[in-house]
Amino acid sequence: MIYYAGWLFLVLISLWVSLVGFIWGLISGQFSDQERARYLPLGRDLLAEPIVAATRRKQKAHTVALLIVILIALCAFAAALALSIHYR
Repeated sequence: MIYYAGWLFLVLISLWVSLVGFIWGLISGQFSDQERARYLPLGRDLLAEPIVAATRRKQKAHTVALLIVILIALCAFAAALALSIHYR
């Protein structure tokens, strides 16, 4: 039974990170413009907006947030792997 503890930990961490990411998306307005979002796969001219300094800062902040999420996920995978190897 102790073997499953690491995988349960991994699932709980993954669910928590997913929920935090979804709530962050709701708060930051990621889902607010559905009319524009439905046409994004059809062409690139909708994405041809000029990039200003504020947009670049937002992109950097989003990139840093994504890297932090990836780091947390890798740590969770490593912990689950270590627990499964240790209690084998």
